[in-house]
Amino acid sequence: MTNLWIEEFEKLSISEQNMFRKCVNSILAKTFTISETYDEDTGMMKSNPEYRFIDRNFEIINTYLSYAGWNLLKDRNLGVIYIESEYEYNRLHLNSITTLFIYTLRLLYDEEREKLTLRSTIPVTTYDVVSRLMTFNTLKRKPSDKDLSDTFKLLSRFNIIQKLSGDWTEPDCKLIIFPSILMVLPNDSIGRIFSSLQEDLASDLQPNGDERNEIDETYEIGETYENDDVDDIDPDVIRGEENQ
Repeated sequence: MTNLWIEEFEKLSISEQNMFRKCVNSILAKTFTISETYDEDTGMMKSNPEYRFIDRNFEIINTYLSYAGWNLLKDRNLGVIYIESEYEYNRLHLNSITTLFIYTLRLLYDEEREKLTLRSTIPVTTYDVVSRLMTFNTLKRKPSDKDLSDTFKLLSRFNIIQKLSGDWTEPDCKLIIFPSILMVLPNDSIGRIFSSLQEDLASDLQPNGDERNEIDETYEIGETYENDDVDDIDPDVIRGEENQ
């Protein structure tokens, strides 16, 4: 198999071999490669050359990665190619606030995709995300600017979301949710996290049996929360990053 892989690699042109190296390093760093991404220069969604290259050379790249214990997977319907490690320690364990953001993004993705059945990427705003986030009792105060920025940047780094315009902390900041959110938080994990949220909600009911007062719908950037304002939720993981 080793000789066969080398033979196939050597059949590639010099430029293709360079693209091979670039794509392998990129997917190892980001976990997900998306078929279409937003191009800031044109202001439009454009086909991703790295996705096309990996798709065309899927077997040779998969064979190469398998020597290091990685599996290359793809969903052509969604336009996502991603990797999974055979070793549990090659995972990025997320804290509770990031897990809650991912849960919120998954809910928004599912809801909006029902309206936009022909699209695999879903446009939302920071206001949409935080407004939905604040409907959960798990988070008792609005996230600080730093937590918003840090969390969004982390998810963007792994090709789960991408910013279209504005600053991450601005309510009207536009971003898109990639279909990779479906791999980060699959259906079976949604149920587990939802159960945790329901338990938090039940324990936070007022003595008369009514739910707590409704949260002010105004999204005010800058209000902070302390770590103990976030109830513990078992964090999910991103498969392509070493545990930190």
